[in-house]
Amino acid sequence: MIKQLFLIVNFVSIFFYQLFFTSDVTVKQNMPASIQPNGEVEVELVITKADIAGFAKIQQEIPEGFVVEPIETAGATFSFKEQKLKLIWMALPQNSEFSIRYKLKNVSHSSGKYTITGKFSYIADNERMNVDIPTSNITVSTEELVAEETESSSNTEDEESRLPASNNTETSLSASRNIDNVGDNKFKVTLNINKENVEGFAKLSEFIPVGFIASNNNSAGGVFSVENNEVKVLWLSVPTENSFEISYFIESTSASGMQEITGVLSYLKGEETQKHQIVATNFSVAGESLASNDTEDKEVEETSLQNKVDNKVEEDIEDDLVVDNTEEKTKRTTPVTNTPAPEKNVIYKVQVGAFREGITIERYQKKFKLNDQINLENHQGWTKLITGSFSEYKSARDKRNNLRSKVKTAFVTAYNQGERITVQEALMITNQKWVQ
Repeated sequence: MIKQLFLIVNFVSIFFYQLFFTSDVTVKQNMPASIQPNGEVEVELVITKADIAGFAKIQQEIPEGFVVEPIETAGATFSFKEQKLKLIWMALPQNSEFSIRYKLKNVSHSSGKYTITGKFSYIADNERMNVDIPTSNITVSTEELVAEETESSSNTEDEESRLPASNNTETSLSASRNIDNVGDNKFKVTLNINKENVEGFAKLSEFIPVGFIASNNNSAGGVFSVENNEVKVLWLSVPTENSFEISYFIESTSASGMQEITGVLSYLKGEETQKHQIVATNFSVAGESLASNDTEDKEVEETSLQNKVDNKVEEDIEDDLVVDNTEEKTKRTTPVTNTPAPEKNVIYKVQVGAFREGITIERYQKKFKLNDQINLENHQGWTKLITGSFSEYKSARDKRNNLRSKVKTAFVTAYNQGERITVQEALMITNQKWVQ
């Protein structure tokens, strides 16, 4: 009886989990099974989006010898370049289900079976989510192959002109910043961005002075965020226009006098991140400084739980050091330096602790019975204890889960060429899925 009751409870739990937590976002692809040489067919994608909204993108890999032309894009921006079909929405249609259609044209006489794959990407809870589009196969039939190569060289030239351009294209990027005083110590920051042959993931980082808060005005379809006086705009796919503008507001809470904003614009060229430094812009804040007690930098806390645990760890370790003073006096005065080798590309790690005061790795490992190699990292005034190095988020997640049996506040961090970035950015750059 108890066993049957357990099975029933388990079944009901699975049912409600799937009902409330399984994604309802699906993509169905309708495509004919065959196409004639130099023929064309119509392809339809039916998207069921549930309650998601905002930015989204469809990308499909089209085989060589085929080109596409839009029929119905449901408000998306259409592009076809280097055999990649892209449809980008700044805001998805309101209907929970909609479809897009395009022509698939065969411009080659080569017969055979071809495969078309793709993904539907969207943003949910500030995370990039991907839905695989079901793979479709299409066969080029040879029944009506009537191409006479000597008959029409103009047709051949026309077909070649419709094939995508070469991959060897030069990229260029530039940006300028303008700061306007809109009154009451509030300023509008506008950036004009000019690009050529830059597409896909991009990130703008603006470093505003201490004593200011920032808010979004126009992010040009990007995801806007502010953290530790860094304004970020992330694009899953940078706007297709060669020139576009973004803007945000900053407001002084405790600053006065001459101030400065610097910035960096990053994008992907192949698999490597390219960075463009934006020239610093100075501006003046009128009025006297606010109360000096309020102008001191406040400590930036990782999370309230992390700090509570870390403070307790510091107290416990200090107690241990007092007890072992005569035994460890020399050892405590010897600084511990673990300098990892320089890293390339995107790496995921696990943070197990963060302290304002100096900390020894040996004591921390002993306290939490950690056998893993731990490196020290200085970041935003904190001494952080980091372990592991993974190219996949899932592997870092598994390591974090394993460590949480000893350190409950362990969490995943991310780095791009040695520079710490958010996990969200890393997932976008590496085109990986977030998993709990």
